[in-house]
Amino acid sequence: MKRKMIAAVLAGLMVFSLAACGGTKENPQDNGTDTTPDKAEPEEQDAEDSIVKSGTKGGGDVTLRLAWLGTGQDKETLDKCLQKYTDKTGIGVETVYIPGSWTEYFTKMQTMIAGGDYIDCAYVAIEGFEMFVDTGMAAPIDDWIAAHKDEYQSTVNDIDQNIMDKVTFDGKVYAIPEEWNNVVTHFNTKLLEEAGLSVPAENWTKDEFLDYCEKLTKEKDGVKQYGVYVPDYYFGVEAWLYNNGAAYMNDDFTESTINSPESVEVFQLMQDLIHKYGYAPIPEKNVDAIQQLIDGNVAMGFWGRWPTNNYNANSFKDVAVQYIPSFSENQPIWGGGGIFTMKESKHSEEATSLANYIGSAEFIKEFMAAGAIPVLNSVAKELVPELGYPENNQIFYESASTAKAVHSPVQYPECEALVSRVISDILVNKADVQSTLDAAAEEMNSYLMDNLE
Repeated sequence: MKRKMIAAVLAGLMVFSLAACGGTKENPQDNGTDTTPDKAEPEEQDAEDSIVKSGTKGGGDVTLRLAWLGTGQDKETLDKCLQKYTDKTGIGVETVYIPGSWTEYFTKMQTMIAGGDYIDCAYVAIEGFEMFVDTGMAAPIDDWIAAHKDEYQSTVNDIDQNIMDKVTFDGKVYAIPEEWNNVVTHFNTKLLEEAGLSVPAENWTKDEFLDYCEKLTKEKDGVKQYGVYVPDYYFGVEAWLYNNGAAYMNDDFTESTINSPESVEVFQLMQDLIHKYGYAPIPEKNVDAIQQLIDGNVAMGFWGRWPTNNYNANSFKDVAVQYIPSFSENQPIWGGGGIFTMKESKHSEEATSLANYIGSAEFIKEFMAAGAIPVLNSVAKELVPELGYPENNQIFYESASTAKAVHSPVQYPECEALVSRVISDILVNKADVQSTLDAAAEEMNSYLMDNLE
């Protein structure tokens, strides 16, 4: 009960950027579809809180309310995809777009529910999985699964068990996964070619990485070209930590490990890349690192598949990907999302059916052209290469069976804010790495102590 009370308070503090771990729902999916005007309900705008609503009109009495993060920029495509569900079932879907960060998304959703408004199902990223389950906002869907085995299996039998485990808590299934992202190295291939380099092997080492950084750092037309842009966000930094046998905390979220020798080594390397070697720029708040790669100002960066939206917008195809250097091991990271059925839903069976449809191949093939990795293996193997770039793009999906989830305890908001401060202190302010991480471990342990049995 204590954890649930704390989680409810912390939910209002959630801070997370979709760029950290998944294909953002803000970016329209470029698949050439349009809303069917004669069947879609008119868009609504709530002037008080700027919540955008759109959807499909069914032929029956049931209209489901689906919560989606964003401002509705992809509503035409989403409505088009959901219209097929409505045509099949007669069930209408009102999509409620909640803008802002995850902080505002969860806070506004809780406010709506507390005010007597309801949501039937919601898109949630992994950073909210523990919170949604712990606070009781989400309901397990095992009864629906038992009653709809064929429908359920037609979706999940193409998903790695490793991913299904991430939506299972205490033996109960809470969501239908839809998409995910890892973190890999992105290369500007023109800059590689100019330096006489090719895409490295998947097990490339720290020494090889430093050699690439050196050869890719130079003056170009009076402007410095940097070899690398160091990750400066929670998801990306922990991806580096995983590749050195380190992490922010242990796997049961009871103790911080951010100051372990393996973690100190990684943070020191990131600081040295900037301040000792001069291979990387100091991260700046308003600088778009992905655009820096596109423009040729940096040669390497560390993201998942979400930059493909930027690459599309810039007609940029001179890009390849490879795993993060194996500082001591090769351990891919996982961050993704799924559709949860809400506990207060008035139509929980229909809501779970909608969640299952959103996770189906029919939906994903039309909706997810770029930005994220479909959790369905067959769809990922079709859609990811179909885009044509980056080179070596199979690494976006081939690690699904081994990827380890980013650490996301109920106390994620406070832990994420702490890690962000630590990253800034070390990378921007050049703070002493060991003492900074020792202090961070002590503070993080104060947040995680409630998880002790």
